[in-house]
Amino acid sequence: MRGRQMLLSGLALAVAVSAAAEEGAVWRRAAENAVTANENIVYCLDHAEGWLQQADPETGLLPRRLKEDWFWNAKDCAADNFPFLLLTGEMTGQHHIRRAARAVFDAERRLCPRLDSLPDDYLFDRQGFRDGTPKTEDLIFGAAEYAKDGLLPVIEWMGEGPWLDRAREMVADIWKHAVFETPHGRLPSPVLEVNGDLLQVMSRLYWMTGDAQCREWAFRLADYYLLQAPLVEGDKIPLRDHGCEAVGGLAEAYVIAWKTDPAKHAAYREPMHRLLDTILEKGTYPDGMMPNWFNPKTGERAKDTVSDGWGYVYDAFLTVAMVDGHDPYRAAVEKALNSAHTHLGTNWEGYRGDGYADSVEGAINLLNRIPCTTAWPWVDASLGIVRGLQGHDGIAEGWYGDGNSARTLMMHTLWLTRGVTAAPWRKDVTLGADMEADGSVCLHLSTQWAWNGTLRFDIPRHRDNLRMPLDYPRINQFPEWFTVEKSGRYLVSENGGAEREVSGEDLLNYRVALKEKETLRLKVRAKDAAASGAVPAEPWREQRFHAVSGEEAERWQRETRGALLSLLGLDACAAQWAKAPLKVREGGRRKANGFQVVEVEFAAAPERRIRVLVGMPDGGGPASCPAVVCIGGHGSKPEDVFDEKSIYKGFAAALARAGAVVVAPDIAYHDKDAAFKTLLGQRTWDLMRCVDYLASLDTVNPARIGCAGLSLGGEMAMWLGALDTRVSAVSSCGFLTLMDQMERNHCLCWKEEGLRELVDFPDLYALIAPRPLQCQLGEQEPRDQFPPLLGRVAFRDVQRCYTLLGVPGRAGLHVHPGAHEVDREALVAFLMGTLAVTR
Repeated sequence: MRGRQMLLSGLALAVAVSAAAEEGAVWRRAAENAVTANENIVYCLDHAEGWLQQADPETGLLPRRLKEDWFWNAKDCAADNFPFLLLTGEMTGQHHIRRAARAVFDAERRLCPRLDSLPDDYLFDRQGFRDGTPKTEDLIFGAAEYAKDGLLPVIEWMGEGPWLDRAREMVADIWKHAVFETPHGRLPSPVLEVNGDLLQVMSRLYWMTGDAQCREWAFRLADYYLLQAPLVEGDKIPLRDHGCEAVGGLAEAYVIAWKTDPAKHAAYREPMHRLLDTILEKGTYPDGMMPNWFNPKTGERAKDTVSDGWGYVYDAFLTVAMVDGHDPYRAAVEKALNSAHTHLGTNWEGYRGDGYADSVEGAINLLNRIPCTTAWPWVDASLGIVRGLQGHDGIAEGWYGDGNSARTLMMHTLWLTRGVTAAPWRKDVTLGADMEADGSVCLHLSTQWAWNGTLRFDIPRHRDNLRMPLDYPRINQFPEWFTVEKSGRYLVSENGGAEREVSGEDLLNYRVALKEKETLRLKVRAKDAAASGAVPAEPWREQRFHAVSGEEAERWQRETRGALLSLLGLDACAAQWAKAPLKVREGGRRKANGFQVVEVEFAAAPERRIRVLVGMPDGGGPASCPAVVCIGGHGSKPEDVFDEKSIYKGFAAALARAGAVVVAPDIAYHDKDAAFKTLLGQRTWDLMRCVDYLASLDTVNPARIGCAGLSLGGEMAMWLGALDTRVSAVSSCGFLTLMDQMERNHCLCWKEEGLRELVDFPDLYALIAPRPLQCQLGEQEPRDQFPPLLGRVAFRDVQRCYTLLGVPGRAGLHVHPGAHEVDREALVAFLMGTLAVTR
């Protein structure tokens, strides 16, 4: 009995320890989310203030573009930029932005209507309309875009108000002036995009207002595209914005039919499923992504395109799956989400911020309904690229599409805070959240300066603001994460203190006062909520660097390095061969400019010998020279790193002339010996044996050994520095990136089984700390290879480790004006400078 009691006590203790560890992990993730959310909020605040400074001084209206198009229009300025200035003001409680944005709205409503309430372009130079004669079809197009992209997100977030009135009056006048005659009634336009916009607007206005006319209009459009002129019988189905709106819009009308008209739902079911089945059959790639358009008759697709509107289209699939219980449509969405991370380097709309923003917007809407562990890091990295486009003046690319970037960053922020906003949300205020398995939300709030404000918890907006019967995925929504019922009862605790009961109404404006540099940990749970039994996430980057102290960083390095040595099979190599003799054989020797080149062979393993080129500087003394392992990329030979005309710029020769002993191995092979567990392990072991060789030379100081490489060589320099602590300095050129970027358009020799589940490349670079690290990238790198924008995103995680270890200046990202090549002078200066001082 006593033994059983001891066993039970031990199990209880283990459970308690595990629960405490998980709780600690939740608070850590909340703090990390707060940092990223703050970066998003700073972007949005700077975006709003930057664009408001560009407003026309007479009217306050915003220009379409900053380099040209000095006019306001409905389909761009009002639809894509203005609403997210307004929502920035509302979400952050920054009254000066909110007042300025509302003034823009008032000016638009006062100055721009031309045909009844339908707005026209307003030219600032003329202080009047841009065209002499209004074009009805253009006015309808602009009003439809304004209502769908501009006003629907405002209405959903803010509820009833003048924005709803503006949408309703424009919709009524769009139908009043409809121009497209069909045998079954007049439609607003022959343009699919316009009618797709209106399908969405009609559907949501119907739910919000109960206006039967909106339902009739939605059904008239759906009848046309499902029953009278089905999209599948045309020559082209668009799958990106500027056309794909119709697919999502038809799904929204389908919900109305399902809920209010069983006969109509039955009539729509077969053609709706036929449309979606055709898209799956002919309009998707094997990984679930989509081209910009396809021909439903022939299967022809837009060449060399991946649609940034893929998520918008899959909104329809998931909506119909929710209505009809059709599992294959949900599975199709899951397939696309599971492949999203392989598209970090994809050309979304010419690599513009708007393309990244639209792709991520669609993903976040779907991730709200279908969790996918691998997709969230892709979201984070993609939006890191978007943030990197913004200048110091708050302007990103200087066109109306900048607003779409702000929109998606707001969406991302609401995920990071689980829907909670702060007022005022200043730039020095950081707010983030994470959820526990029982449904509790854990909020981390900190401030640089004293702060007196409110935390505002979200409500079920789809129900309370839009009065929808079902929270189906849709374009231009801000998904709900943690919501409170106004009449509900909740338990809150601050900084681990005792719980106290509050109402949901209290949480809509929860007062908080913080002193300078103070932090609040606020935990909130529904009083009567049962444990949710959340499904554990699939393992993905489990050893991500997340230390918060130098001691914790060092412990993380030891654990992660050990895990990686085991993953690659290098622990076994070290156990068997660490003391194996090199059995060096020298071959030919020739004189070069300032050094000698020697052909050398030595044993990497008992049954494996490798050939290297060694550069011996003239005049080296006993144990005085620094040394560098010089590594080439795919398709290279050891001679290439000595060639000044190559992309390596002869960096090995330059180092030898500067006084370093250099060794250039061949690691560009793809054949693995049977004695090794992994190809990466074999390559890394070969490089470790190069370090053994250099350390064995009488002229080399073993404390002054570094490594450098380009492309694959940059990757292997990273690996060598990460796993072999004898390496004193690393220059990794043309490689700093994220693993998501490497999933396409690259050789997959980097991708060993289990690696992605353990780390990402920034974690490997962080293992080099506190030793000096230089990463090089070229400004002219292709955007699908190793662009500096993405490199800066990756480098942030690396820099955090160096900062925690007290040596932030030892890690640097050097961006040079070239392409995929070495900046030789910068590399040599870095290595010879850092290796001049022994550790």
